[in-house]
Amino acid sequence: MTDELKEIVLSYPKLKVRVDEKRITEEKVFKILKEIAATYSTKVMEYFEKALDVSLERLYDGINFNYPAGMDFKDLCEKHNVVLVPNHQSHADYLAINYMVFKHFNFPLYVAGGINLNLFLVGELFRKSGCFFIRRRFQSDISYRLVLEAYLYYLLETGKTIEFFFEGGRTRSGKLLSPRFGLYQMLLESHKAIPSEKRKKLLFIPVSIVHEYVPEQKTLAEELEGEKKQKENFLQIFKVLKLFSHQFGNVHINLGHPIESPLIEGDESDEKRTLTQRLAFQCFRSVGKNLLVTPTALLSLVLLEEPSGALKWKDIHHKCQFIVDFCKKFKVPFVNSLNPENFGHTIERAMEILEGNGKVDIIKGRDSENIFYSIKADARKELLYSKNSILHHFLIPWTIHSAWIKVFKGSIENVEELKAFFLRERDQLKHEFYLPTTKEFLQNTLSVISEIIGRKIRSLEECLKLEYKELYLVASSTGLFARSGAYLFEGYYLSALAIKELGQRSSTDGFKFDHFKKKVTSLYNDEKTLERFIKYPESCSFPLMKTSLKYFTHQGVIENSGGGYFVVNNSKLDSLIGEFEGNLMDGLTFNVNPKI
Repeated sequence: MTDELKEIVLSYPKLKVRVDEKRITEEKVFKILKEIAATYSTKVMEYFEKALDVSLERLYDGINFNYPAGMDFKDLCEKHNVVLVPNHQSHADYLAINYMVFKHFNFPLYVAGGINLNLFLVGELFRKSGCFFIRRRFQSDISYRLVLEAYLYYLLETGKTIEFFFEGGRTRSGKLLSPRFGLYQMLLESHKAIPSEKRKKLLFIPVSIVHEYVPEQKTLAEELEGEKKQKENFLQIFKVLKLFSHQFGNVHINLGHPIESPLIEGDESDEKRTLTQRLAFQCFRSVGKNLLVTPTALLSLVLLEEPSGALKWKDIHHKCQFIVDFCKKFKVPFVNSLNPENFGHTIERAMEILEGNGKVDIIKGRDSENIFYSIKADARKELLYSKNSILHHFLIPWTIHSAWIKVFKGSIENVEELKAFFLRERDQLKHEFYLPTTKEFLQNTLSVISEIIGRKIRSLEECLKLEYKELYLVASSTGLFARSGAYLFEGYYLSALAIKELGQRSSTDGFKFDHFKKKVTSLYNDEKTLERFIKYPESCSFPLMKTSLKYFTHQGVIENSGGGYFVVNNSKLDSLIGEFEGNLMDGLTFNVNPKI
């Protein structure tokens, strides 16, 4: 621990006051600081780089590091205080981003890592590579929080480039998780404390990282279904040797445009909270917008639309091409290898990875043209991880298709009903996915419809005045996405039925989550036997059960009190059950052939 580090940390105004008031000793400050601080070593990082040169080449086809045209990343980091805020899919994220920055620009990132990663031997290697460790929970420990803020103050004042994973942990579902605000707020506080004459602009750079196949995907899928999270330990490191028998394709790291942080004036807590949350969600939306469609995620999206059975390779190829064409039209980002010159080879390579990792079966027909691919039953939830990582890009065409079926049926007759439908869908989907704002959601809906019919549509009123041919064109052009989110409708329908039954039987203590989980599973098995609405195994999943309870609470259908859930609005619950049932029935009875 250097004298410069100690001096700058102790000069942090809020911590200095606490030390001066003898509410914490300098000895205690240094003890906490030793627990937190990185001990970066250029020599260690150079050795680490050489080791990764060999190992990453064995595991991955490549690591692609992209940033906006005209961005001079190194210059940006030299002139400003820069904080990278990536999403988090894998433990490999730490290595991939830091490795690429050091290799390209020859300086380290100071990365906030959970204290759970401070493992025997490995923790010291991480520290010397620029990682600093943070306790998982410390809200009630004011001294710890102030020392952490003071350490961030030191990093900013000495011009270090910082990185933290804004979701607070790895996503278990593949979906982008809502941002945690703690480190955002501490960085804003620390930056504000730097004297104005020395203070640089504080820039947050959103980083979108996607793996074509996540190394821990099987474990994450198990944890997703309620299995106990495996605690990190030294012995797990040796399990990395098993990874060399798998194929992981590429890692894609996309830097977004820098977002300048607001300077918090005064000490109003409401203002701080508002500015912090606004900044965090700006970064969050930028990350979501720039998450690339990868070949594996594309195949997962196509294959998972089949609840059972198999798809011909020719059909898979055509559907993938249609989706990539959609991406081109509507500025959905995708990996360069999906461009026309490499498209065929890229899709074949992605299927090889799924086959090699034991996730799909190949079923050969009587001739070479009749080769079918089917996801193995026990691999569906693993591939759902890949599908979920890109599904937010296609929620609008899926919602448009659902709306158009209702227009054809006559159950949507006016603009108020059409707008209400879109808003209801967004209100449900926001509990599952990254979404644009309500205004952007409606604007993007009009943009998609305009592009499909070839003329500008400026309002929902104009949508209901489309000619029949135009209505059919919109329905057929979005038809490929008709089943993309069907498992969500099914999951919420099962949850609603479970709440209805449990609400009728529950005692004065309400019903517990464990009872709810068992009831949903029982209803799923019953519905599968009846073969009515439920088609997708993914509809009976632990995360859907949890988010559906949040949705029904938000809708005022249930309340959580004293650890139990109580039904407080039966009529609203019955109405929602009817809506879900109608949506599922529409998907089964109205089949508009997709335009491929």
